[in-house]
Amino acid sequence: MARQEISRYIGSYLGGEATIIEQAPNADPSTEKLSNKVWHSQIVMGSASLNAEAWARWPTTGQDGLSMSLQSWKGLQTPSGGQWSRLCMEETYVAVNNTLIRYIVTGPEDPKALVHNASLMVTFDSLPPSEGHQLSCRHDALGLGDAVAQMYLAIGVKGTEPFAPVTGYRLGYGKQGGDEKNWVPFTSGDALYFVYSPLPHVILEAQSDGSCAKKYSTSFRPLQRLVKENPHIKVRGSGQAVLIDDPAATPSLPQAHFLALLHLFDFSSGRYRHFAYRFGASPPFMMLQMSSQLPLTEAEAKPGGVPFAFASGLVVQNRTVAISYGAGDRDARALVLTLGRLDEMFNCSNHAA
Repeated sequence: MARQEISRYIGSYLGGEATIIEQAPNADPSTEKLSNKVWHSQIVMGSASLNAEAWARWPTTGQDGLSMSLQSWKGLQTPSGGQWSRLCMEETYVAVNNTLIRYIVTGPEDPKALVHNASLMVTFDSLPPSEGHQLSCRHDALGLGDAVAQMYLAIGVKGTEPFAPVTGYRLGYGKQGGDEKNWVPFTSGDALYFVYSPLPHVILEAQSDGSCAKKYSTSFRPLQRLVKENPHIKVRGSGQAVLIDDPAATPSLPQAHFLALLHLFDFSSGRYRHFAYRFGASPPFMMLQMSSQLPLTEAEAKPGGVPFAFASGLVVQNRTVAISYGAGDRDARALVLTLGRLDEMFNCSNHAA
C-alpha cells in the first residue's frame, strides 16, 4: 500500500540556503514544483483460512469468503541487521531557482509471495536502505543522490508474525545503475526461478542469499513481431507465475504449463495494457501462448491524468483465477474469473503461437 505527501521547506545545499522539495519519483518538477510529494510505501500482510467453496463461487458471487486483518511488515531487515527504512534518495538540483528536489520513497513495494521448499518467500523491489547513512548511498558526479530500485528476496517470512525478523537480500543480476523491477518468480522442483524479462524470455535461477545466474533465453515470435511493429512499446513482467496442470479446464493448452502476467507500456501515450501468458512447465520454460488483453478497470492517479491500471499478483485455486491490481495508484482491485473463461481468452487471441 502507498500514499503521497506534500513537502517543501528551506534548507541548506552547497553551503547556502536553498528551497528543498521532496516528492515521489517520476513526478515532473516543472509542473509539480508546488505540489511536492513523498511516496509512503509499505508491505502489509495477514493470514486467513481459505473457504474452498466460497473461493470457487467468487466469479459468480463477487465474494471471496476471506476475512483478515493486515499489519505492516516490520520484521524486514537488512543483511547487517538494520531496519528496512530511511531508503536512499534520488536528487536533482535546479540551479536557475536554487532548488533541490528530493525523490523520496519510504519503504519497499510490489511484493510477490510464493512458497518455496515449504517456506513462505516474498520478493519485492525497493530503493536500497541507507540505515541512516545517506553518504553510503549511490551518488552522481555532482554528489547528488542517485538511488535506483533493485529487486530483493526474503525467505522464511511468517504471515502471522509480521514483526519476526527476516532478512532481505538483493537479487544479484541486472543493472546496478538502473532500476530493476517486475521480475516474475516461480518454482520448479527444488529450484527458485525468475522471469527476468518476457522478451526475450530470460530465466534466472536464484539462491536464498540472492545470488542469481542466467539459465535460459528464448523468444516468442508473435510478441517479437508485435514489438517490431510498435517500437514505442516496452514489454515487462507482472505478478508471479503459477503452475497449471488441469487439461480439462485449459483445452486450448491441455498440458502442464505455467500461467503468468505481462504488460505492455506505451511510451508515446503513457498507457498500460495487461495480458496473461503461458510458458512451458520444464526447461527452457519457453513462452507458448499470450491471451487477449485483460479487462482491468483503470483510474486516474490525479485529476486530468492518464488513467491506468497495474497488475501485481496472481492466484489460482479451485479453478478460480484472481488477478490483483491497482487502479490509478489508489484503488485495490481484483479481476476474478474461472480458469475456463481465461482459457477462452487464449483461444481467441491474435498472439497465440
